[in-house]
Amino acid sequence: MIRLVGAAMTGLACAYTGIRLRMNLRKRVESLADIRASLELLEGEINFSVNKLKTAFTRADRNGLFALAGEKIDTLGADMAWRAALDEMKTRLCLTDADADILKTLGARLGRTDTDDQIKNIRYVKTLAARCEEESRAEYERFAKLYSSGGILIGLFIVIMLI
Repeated sequence: MIRLVGAAMTGLACAYTGIRLRMNLRKRVESLADIRASLELLEGEINFSVNKLKTAFTRADRNGLFALAGEKIDTLGADMAWRAALDEMKTRLCLTDADADILKTLGARLGRTDTDDQIKNIRYVKTLAARCEEESRAEYERFAKLYSSGGILIGLFIVIMLI
């Protein structure tokens, strides 16, 4: 009896792991799309609005990252607030280290240069984020089904081996 319960729990754990990996891939695609949309909103806020950077971040937020950076601007400054927000939200948004490194380049000139230079920097990071989004979509299409069905099949295989 204990052997059957252990086999069932192992099988369910493998299936859950595969499904969770698939969900993480989907979350990464959605997060990068939200970040790209937020960058477009931030570009508009900086270009056409004369709001402070904190207000622009709050208005451009779509997934919590920009609002968190906006909250930290007063105490840390724009660059460090952006980096801290990225570090804090990276796992929640399922971003890779490469994604975070690309997004961290945004903070270097944000709030320190004139409007035109900030707009150029936002557009540059937006194109890099769009490229990351395309890569994550391709990765999702390639591996999502493999992860979920592979986890279930490995779980079934282990269950059969244990019984």
